[in-house]
Amino acid sequence: MWVFLALGAALLTSFNPILYKRMLRDSEPVIVVWGVTLLSLPLLGLFTFILTPYVPSIDGVFVLSVLGSAGLNVIAHLASTRALKLADASLVTPLLIFSPVFTVLISAVFLSEVPSAEGMLGMGFVLAGAYAINYNREQGWLTPFKSLALTPGVGLVLLAGLIWAVTPLFEKTAILHTEPQSPRFAALVGTALLTLILSPFVMARARSMIRGMLGHRTSLLLAGLIAGTAPILGYTAFSLGYVGYVTTLFKLSTLLTVIWSSILLKEGNIRSRLPASLVMVVGAILIALGNR
Repeated sequence: MWVFLALGAALLTSFNPILYKRMLRDSEPVIVVWGVTLLSLPLLGLFTFILTPYVPSIDGVFVLSVLGSAGLNVIAHLASTRALKLADASLVTPLLIFSPVFTVLISAVFLSEVPSAEGMLGMGFVLAGAYAINYNREQGWLTPFKSLALTPGVGLVLLAGLIWAVTPLFEKTAILHTEPQSPRFAALVGTALLTLILSPFVMARARSMIRGMLGHRTSLLLAGLIAGTAPILGYTAFSLGYVGYVTTLFKLSTLLTVIWSSILLKEGNIRSRLPASLVMVVGAILIALGNR
């Protein structure tokens, strides 16, 4: 059962970069992130209280953890969304796979957790795939390094990946400080706080930018439905299967996004980006298996 739930979450989330890319044509990242998360709240709240028909008790650590998670998620969402506005979705999305690499490195430095052989090999695959996805034969082997230094979208998406390597620590702590434990409640509170933090910035923006986003009502509605449904599928999959295996299936969303980018957005370089993305996904799978 958890396999189908994890695959469902991967399939749904693979469409989000495409929908975001369309809305970003006429709006700014802060407006798009706020609009999608706001729309997701009613559905996320409905699912949370249907599947968990009680309000768990919380403490001060829970409050600090969800505040930390929400604050970091604001930066990460804005960075990744800005990267989507600046660069192709088929380039930006695979680079988010750097997140588990950052997690392994952070664990090694601060927790003295030595990576396994599978984890080291996985990091090698991720780095090789990232190199390949930015490689340009005509410009030479230094092209990927120049891309990292000169392309704002690449730097921003790597920043988002670094932040999303840290946020699970806050989210896991928040879940552990609910009684009885409720991952869905922690997700709901975190999403609500994210929306609340973004609201003053949105209200200060020009109304024309909000109107620009509303011009893509279908994309906004679909992105909101996905943002409200996919976390429920994902959290339920986590509760039924091994975290490493579930996370592995989630990574398939990256490959699907590259395919959708070619079909729906007519982005080029699919022949080079798809194999490179596959190499990065294999690397992420090895990292997940090495930490199961």
